[in-house]
Order: sequence, then structure tokens, then C-alpha cells
Amino acid sequence: MELTVDMSAPASVEIGATGLRGLAQEIRTAFATRKGAVPLDRDFGLSWDMIDLSLPESRPLLVAEIGRGLERCVPRIKVKSVAFRPDASGAADGKLTPVVVVEIRKEYLNDFR
Repeated sequence: MELTVDMSAPASVEIGATGLRGLAQEIRTAFATRKGAVPLDRDFGLSWDMIDLSLPESRPLLVAEIGRGLERCVPRIKVKSVAFRPDASGAADGKLTPVVVVEIRKEYLNDFR
């Protein structure tokens, strides 16, 4: 089972979210959290080390960090693809908006039926 999370789409936090909605929220939370910012889980979140790099330099580093980081923070998923939303105005400002396709690992599929 696959799930696509588009970070350009508006989303609100739903306390107690379950199923695919809860999984998407968990992925969005990992995206929004800087690695090292959670006091009792310093490894949670994604590294922002490449934030000041140019787009050509940062894009492959971001793909790698998103893949590794999301699988570390959300162990129920396997990242299948990472793309960036084509947005001419955002790219001109140095903004990359990720769209991630994840697959739910076999051992967790029953949680989503």
C-alpha cells in the first residue's frame, strides 16, 4: 500500500489521528522537525545542514536525507520516491517543496485495513 505526502498541500494537526491520516501526519511532523530539536529523542527529525546550499547542491542531499530520515523516524514506512513540486516562484526564492511516496512495510499492513 502506498501513500503520497505532498508538503505543499495544507494540513492541520489532528490529535489522535489514526490510519493513513495519522501516518501522513507523522511524516509531516518528521519533515517539520529539525534533527536535534526533540529533547528526549535527538535523532528525530531531518537534518537542516544543507539549508544554505544552492539548489543544485542541496537537491541530491535532501533526497538522501529525506529517504534516510523518514525511515528512521517513521519505521512503518519505506520511502519509494522523493520529488520536488515544480514551482517556478518558489524555486526562484530557493524553496523546494517535497512530494514523497512511501510504502507501508508488510508487517504493518494490518494496521491500515
